[in-house]
Amino acid sequence: MVDGPEEYRAGARMRTVENLPVVTYLSMDSVTSTVGASQVLAYVERLAERGLRLDLVTFEESSDDGVARRLADGGVAWRPQPFGRRGPVGGLGRVVRASRLLRGAQLVHARSDMAAAATMLAGVDRWLWDVRSLWVDQKVATGVVRAGSLEERIFRWVERRSAWRASALVTLTASVVDELERRHGVQLADRTRVVTTCVDLDRFAMSPMPGSGPIRVLLSGTLNRYYDVDAMLAVVAELQRRRPVELVVASPGVTEWEDDFIGMEVSRVSAVPEEMPELVASCHVGLCICRDDAGVSLSAAMPTKIGEFLAVGRPVVVNPGLVDAAGLVESWRAGVVQGSARPGSLVDAVDQIEALVADSGTPGRCRALAADHFDLDAGVSALLDAYADVAEAGEGTP
Repeated sequence: MVDGPEEYRAGARMRTVENLPVVTYLSMDSVTSTVGASQVLAYVERLAERGLRLDLVTFEESSDDGVARRLADGGVAWRPQPFGRRGPVGGLGRVVRASRLLRGAQLVHARSDMAAAATMLAGVDRWLWDVRSLWVDQKVATGVVRAGSLEERIFRWVERRSAWRASALVTLTASVVDELERRHGVQLADRTRVVTTCVDLDRFAMSPMPGSGPIRVLLSGTLNRYYDVDAMLAVVAELQRRRPVELVVASPGVTEWEDDFIGMEVSRVSAVPEEMPELVASCHVGLCICRDDAGVSLSAAMPTKIGEFLAVGRPVVVNPGLVDAAGLVESWRAGVVQGSARPGSLVDAVDQIEALVADSGTPGRCRALAADHFDLDAGVSALLDAYADVAEAGEGTP
């Protein structure tokens, strides 16, 4: 039985750490920017607050004294490493360097497939595979890894070995567990917990919808080819055909779609993670439509922005391929499902958006969904239970 965050929401803040060894948390991503700042940093700080002894290893493009002080003050031992070269050669180098740093570790939290490869290379017996996504499928879908290449074959082997050898797993969605079991012929549900992209509900506090003025639609986070930007802009264009609408784009750096933004009522903003709660609260609805042709990788995906929108009380537009997210927002009436694989028209989807924005009960339903499925405290409790499972386990299945 796969346990989800809702299994942990009751009494989540009271859970404590007992008899756990030092956990070495390995992330190949930076904690000073993007998803590392919003996810890894939030988790390790809250884990340390619970009393867990943490050794954090990350790969950084640049130093950040503020983050270093913050982690040190929170009791986290941080060992930042230089990121090094980009591309396959640089990635291989990071795996090898990470494996050396892991030798002798008592328990490893391997965040995603490259971290899992480093953990197995280091010969660690007790470790947790944080699946994050169907990593290689996502890289192929976005054109980062060429289909049929040696790199793809290597990481499909890493995924297979991780499924067999990890002492425990955490996934972002329940849907991906069946896919992993089908692929690799191994039973995983009993050692898997769902710990989705959780949100600090204290930071992302619920607020009422903005008052008079145009509807503000938020497109936030890194924009890459995993997202169906054309579909999101089509939603905005249909809204703008009916009423004043402002599209707020909060994406770091220049994107491939700057020309497409021309002619639309677009506000370009730059927001650091600390500013995101206020930015989300200033908008009426969030967009998170991924490409439905990204295939099976979507079953493992839960973009961070979904929980952030919901926690503040804002409905979110997602595509049907995000299976877990689509089911949640529809059943809680907290969003709209729209995409190339969705029967029905764009007009119908925008009708639903307008109805949700006008409904005074929408913020409360969105917040309730976030509290039930995206609560950081509940996610941390689930992680602590997973670490306890790993600590009690012997070597992973060979």
